[in-house]
Amino acid sequence: MKPKSASRRSGQFIVSTLSGAFLLLVATITQADVVRTQTIQLRQGWNSIFLEVSPTNSDPATALGQLPVGIVAAYYALETPVEFIKDPASIGWKKEGWAVWYAPSRPDGFLSTLHALHGNKAYLIHAEQDCTWNIAGTVLLEPIRWKGNSFNLLGFGLDPQAPPTFAKFFAASKAHQQLRAYQLVSDRWQLIQNPVGTLMKAGEAYWIFSQGSSDHQGPLTVSLDMGRSVLLRDNGGAANISLKNASTDPVAISVEQLSGPQSLPLAYLVRGFSSNQVSQLSVDLPARLQLPVQEALSGTALKLELRGERMTEAQQSCLLKISTDAGTQIWIPVIGSRTDLEATP
Repeated sequence: MKPKSASRRSGQFIVSTLSGAFLLLVATITQADVVRTQTIQLRQGWNSIFLEVSPTNSDPATALGQLPVGIVAAYYALETPVEFIKDPASIGWKKEGWAVWYAPSRPDGFLSTLHALHGNKAYLIHAEQDCTWNIAGTVLLEPIRWKGNSFNLLGFGLDPQAPPTFAKFFAASKAHQQLRAYQLVSDRWQLIQNPVGTLMKAGEAYWIFSQGSSDHQGPLTVSLDMGRSVLLRDNGGAANISLKNASTDPVAISVEQLSGPQSLPLAYLVRGFSSNQVSQLSVDLPARLQLPVQEALSGTALKLELRGERMTEAQQSCLLKISTDAGTQIWIPVIGSRTDLEATP
C-alpha cells in the first residue's frame, strides 16, 4: 500500500499530465486554425446567450470590441442546487456563484471578476443598444452537463434556420417530462407555457430544471473516441464519431465538411463485399454526406481516415457540421498531421 504522500504525488502527476495534454490539444487546435464565426443578435437590455466558440482572444474587452456592452456575467454552479431563479437586475453578483465583467469605462470596472470568455458556455450580457456580435473562435465538442434537481443555465447546438420546439428537443428525456424552462424576455425570465408550440433559438441560453440526474444531449448524441476533437495522423488508423438517435422518432443526419485555406483530405469507411467476404472500403468524404436514416434509439458510427498523401502541409484542418432534421447542429474540429512534412529538430 502506497504512503499517502506518494499517492498524492502520483495523483498530482496524473492531473499535471492530463492538464499538459489538454493544453497541447488546445494549442494544436489553435495552430490548425479550426475557427468559425458565430453571429449573435444582442437586444438593448439583458440578453441570455450561448457562446458556441471560444474567442480567438478570450479577454472580454477585446472579444467584444467596440460593442455597446457594459456587463457580462457567467454562472458557475455551486454545490447547492438552484431551486429558483432571479431576474438579472436583482441578482447579487458577488455572492451567488456569478463571475462578472464590467466595461472599463464604468466606474465599477475595477470590480470585474470575469476575465475570459469560453465556448460552450452561457452568459448574461447587458447591451446599451441593439447590436450584432460577430465573434470568431475555435470549436470543441463539449457534452451538456446537467446538475440534478436544479435549474441549469444552458444553451444547445441548434439549426439557426430550423430549430426544434422545446417539446421536441426534450421528448425522450425522463428528467424533463414536466418541462420547466425559462426564457429571458424584456429583462425578465418567463416560463415557457407552451413547449409544443415554442421554438428554441440558436445562440440563446435558458434556465431549465432537471428532475433528477440527466445526460440528455438532445435528439442526437455525438461522442468521440477520446477528447473533444478528432486527431488523425497519416500513420494512424481510423477515428470514430459515434452518433446515437436519442429520440423516439427516426432522424436524418447529414455531415458537411467545411474547410479553411488548406482543406483536409478525408475518407470514411463503408461496408463492402469482396470474394464473398465482408470488408471495409475507404471512400473519399464528400463535401456533404447524407447518412442513412437512424431509427428511434438506434446508433451508428462514422469512421474517418486521413488521406495523408494528399496533404501539402504538415498540419491541416477542417470543421464537420453534423445536422439533423430534428433541428440540431453540432460542430466538430478535425486536425490531420502528415509525418514526413513535420519539422525535425
